[in-house]
Amino acid sequence: MTATNHDTASARINGKRDVASPVPGSLYRFASAVWSTVMGGFHHVEANIVPVCICGAIMFPVYWLVWKFLFPQPYENLTLRLIGSAWCLLIAANSWWPASTRRHLPVVWLAMLLYALPFFFTFMLLQNNTSDIWIMSTLSALFLLVLLVDWISLIVLFVVGSLIGWLVHQAVSPELTAMNLYVEFVPIFLFAVISGTVFNYKAAGFRQAAERARTEVAKLLAKELQSPLVSIRTHGASLAKLIPIMVQTYLNRGTQQPRDAALEEPQLRALERVPGRIDEAVEQINGIIDTLLVQGGEQDLEGGPTRTLSIAHCLDEAIARLPLRPDLERNRIVFLRDNEFRVHGSPALISRVLAGILETSLGGIQNRGSARLIIELGGTGRWNYVRLKDSASELRAKTQARMLRFGLARTDKDLGSRPELAFAKLVLERMGGSMTRTIEFGRTADVVLWFPKLGAA
Repeated sequence: MTATNHDTASARINGKRDVASPVPGSLYRFASAVWSTVMGGFHHVEANIVPVCICGAIMFPVYWLVWKFLFPQPYENLTLRLIGSAWCLLIAANSWWPASTRRHLPVVWLAMLLYALPFFFTFMLLQNNTSDIWIMSTLSALFLLVLLVDWISLIVLFVVGSLIGWLVHQAVSPELTAMNLYVEFVPIFLFAVISGTVFNYKAAGFRQAAERARTEVAKLLAKELQSPLVSIRTHGASLAKLIPIMVQTYLNRGTQQPRDAALEEPQLRALERVPGRIDEAVEQINGIIDTLLVQGGEQDLEGGPTRTLSIAHCLDEAIARLPLRPDLERNRIVFLRDNEFRVHGSPALISRVLAGILETSLGGIQNRGSARLIIELGGTGRWNYVRLKDSASELRAKTQARMLRFGLARTDKDLGSRPELAFAKLVLERMGGSMTRTIEFGRTADVVLWFPKLGAA
């Protein structure tokens, strides 16, 4: 037996799947994506399931009275309506279900929609020989289905439900010829389905993008909080190590003691800086917590403890934080210090935000030859700004200073994949400012941070 055959036989004996065949993995990923979309649509309407089902449970018998006595129709079926009403009541009472069965709620919900909307209305439309009333009723049911499910469920439920309704109609009333008339209205129904699919597909994409943005910002905030906490722990460990030596030195100051029992000057200098480092870390944590509280509507950053800061000093601190090699990356930063201005805020938080934006902007020019990152300060109207732009970009600075302020809504959706920029935007908005980002040819051309001028009305 050759080595290749031996390996193949061993893989089969051990029950290993041939990794060269991507089909099973692709099918699994496809099924996972479909199920994720379906569950996303369910969670989107989950809060409205109970009122929708209660409304459905009432409407089924009420409209039997309408079409039976008030405006009589050729065909009515109270049994089908009572089944739909009972199914709606069952789902409306899902909070009383046993815990082991509640996980099946999405499937029961979709099955109820299959019965109550495409199946029921298709069957009744055909049984009533495609009357005008039931054509309008079927269209209304179809648009209701668009509002209640995702785009995948919409297509599946419409096709399967309509097919079952037609089969039941053929079994119950084969003598009717409504199917020929029904085909004429299929293009209208398909228009509703296609437009609803596009609408739901876009809505699902926006929900997923928003969810990803929230997840990325949460990860960034966790990392931002982790850094000062590690700093506090490190300096706390230094204090725990050095303070006993100082105490012992003080107690033994009148006796002869070994040289290594006392602190050297570098250790004393480092110990002298510990309180300031701890205060800076605590201030950074408080700045992030204040921002989160403001986002939740708890307080306003303007009411918290802030300082009047030099933006140039904050940028210097931010550049010092960057993990750069001095001879290479730092030379690619060109800081134009003209038009310096002052801002209100937490120095640790602002420096941290600026460091994140600088790191992101530098990452965008690393593979582009001699391109440099230009930091420009300026002002226009009631606003001061910090612009970070690529030296290779051909941007009209005077025009952008006026126009970028009004372009945030256009570029805000791009921040979902840039958690550092999303966090910076959040902090700046709580300070009364904002952020804009311009994209040229698929890449970031510049980022502008807007700060309100101090004392401006």
